[in-house]
Amino acid sequence: MAQNGRLKLARLLSSLGYNEVIPLPDISTKAKAQEYIGLDMEELEKEKDYFKENIIPKWLEEAKQREEKLEVESVSLNN
Repeated sequence: MAQNGRLKLARLLSSLGYNEVIPLPDISTKAKAQEYIGLDMEELEKEKDYFKENIIPKWLEEAKQREEKLEVESVSLNN
């Protein structure tokens, strides 16, 4: 997609009479693209680790409690 966009941009500028080299960023890898757009990958990894260590276990515990409550309600309705 990026290469296609670059080609279309080059053609457009050429049709307008611009025939200089177009300086474009190197986004040939995911890491280079992330760096170019300003993503702080170290900070994002910290946030992800926090989420995995703190939020997910909390959600799992809440889900377990809900399921246990449903099981108790189901048993009492069947008796």
